[in-house]
Amino acid sequence: PRRHAVDAILAVERLHDQVSPHLMISEIRAIAADNLWLSPCYEQPCLTIHFTWKQDWPAVRKLIPGIEKELALFNARPHWGKLFTTSPAELKSIYKKIPEFVQLSKKYDPQGKFRNEFLNTNIFSS
Repeated sequence: PRRHAVDAILAVERLHDQVSPHLMISEIRAIAADNLWLSPCYEQPCLTIHFTWKQDWPAVRKLIPGIEKELALFNARPHWGKLFTTSPAELKSIYKKIPEFVQLSKKYDPQGKFRNEFLNTNIFSS
């Protein structure tokens, strides 16, 4: 949520020495609230902090949990198109409309033709 913007930026800044060697660029954007169930900005204006990483997945994978831990204090929601390590159970507690999305998906895509491994693991798992 945008109301935590300054504190979230300061939290990320504290990780500078760990993150910087693996980072190509970072981006901060303010985004208006929306009514999209699986949007990080669902019903709340957001400040988003994006990272574009160098191609070193083993190193980046070690960094992401620390970033997520720092930002969890501010009710951060991971972006579906970015790298994250948040568990499916945590995602379901962060994104409150996942049950409604699953129900709607099962109604209009009962065979799961538009699903993939990522969705099955993170959204449709029990």
